[in-house]
Amino acid sequence: MSSENDLSPFPELTEIEKRCLELAANGRTPADIVLETDIAMARVTDVLRSAIEKLGARNVTGAITRAVRLKLI
Repeated sequence: MSSENDLSPFPELTEIEKRCLELAANGRTPADIVLETDIAMARVTDVLRSAIEKLGARNVTGAITRAVRLKLI
C-alpha cells in the first residue's frame, strides 16, 4: 500500500504528464491546460488521472506535491 509520504520507488512520468502537472502546479485549471497545450479535455483528464495514480496520490494537489518532492517537475 502506497501513500503520499512514501517517496520510493521513483515513478516514471511521461513528458505530457510532467507538463500537465507543471501547469497545474502553476495554478492552471484543466480548461487552462487545454487552451495552453491544445490537448483535448478528455486527454488532459486522463493524463492527470494517470499521474495521480503513478504518484500514489489522492488528487492533483497530492500528485504535484509528490512530484516536486521527487524532483520530477
